[in-house]
Amino acid sequence: MSGVNQITIVGNVGAAPELNYGQNNQPYCRFSVAVNEQWKNNGEKRERVTWFPIIAFNGLSENCAAYLERGRTCAVIGRVQTREYEDREGTKHHVMQVIAEKVTFLGASRKDESSAAPRPGKPAPQSESDADSVPF
Repeated sequence: MSGVNQITIVGNVGAAPELNYGQNNQPYCRFSVAVNEQWKNNGEKRERVTWFPIIAFNGLSENCAAYLERGRTCAVIGRVQTREYEDREGTKHHVMQVIAEKVTFLGASRKDESSAAPRPGKPAPQSESDADSVPF
């Protein structure tokens, strides 16, 4: 019987995603997501942050690189994978990472907030030259 390897993470991006190109010029994007947990233990407020390394491939990687930024909230659905590597000193390391299958961009991007494009319910900014061209 085969098992199920699926993880859903909702949290904040830790740093700007890094877009790279691998074999056959295949794009991949690495970023990390922090998930904050809060609870009370004997009336004392406790908090823990868990970091998840994420890797996305192909078109998803390019979208992540274009639209994710430090602090932006996102939801990642994917699978957990471990890999092994050896450092320069010959020490073997095992790393857990999430292979993203779907990434949903949540909340507003800081780029969106600073752009001059009008949004519903928000008037478009007017320059002085626009005000001078009004015929009345």
